[in-house]
Amino acid sequence: MKKIFILVAIMLVCIAPTCFAKKQATVESQNTWTYAQEIRKFADPATENMLLRFNDGNYSQYSKDFSPQMKAAMSEEKFKDVDTAIKTKLGNYVSMEFANIDIRDSYITVSYKCKFSQESDPILISSVFIQKDGKIYVDGLWLNPLKRVDNTTNDANAVKAAE
Repeated sequence: MKKIFILVAIMLVCIAPTCFAKKQATVESQNTWTYAQEIRKFADPATENMLLRFNDGNYSQYSKDFSPQMKAAMSEEKFKDVDTAIKTKLGNYVSMEFANIDIRDSYITVSYKCKFSQESDPILISSVFIQKDGKIYVDGLWLNPLKRVDNTTNDANAVKAAE
């Protein structure tokens, strides 16, 4: 009886840490996912709002979530210039698809693959968010074209160029 008790005790000592580690990893990944969902609760609507405001040219709604620094950098006059350039080159904003979140010490960048009416390739939109005095602000917005790397397309272009 004593040998069985010792054997069970040894087995529990060996198995328990493994079970605890698996549960801990699951809890940590759930916390990370929840954190990402919390970030997207403010980032997705703020980013989509800015993109939709390019469509209708509404600066006051476009800049409503801006930090003071961002408002100073993107005046209404600059907005009109950027708006015209985007509409001329890309067309109207159509849709966005979440890409990733980059968390830094003092800011968070949330990126999306976006479609515009006059551009076949997606455009990478990155919105930068800061928190100040308990409020979340947009502190940056970048638009970068995403060019697909596709061997068949590159070969076809090379053939056309050679002709």
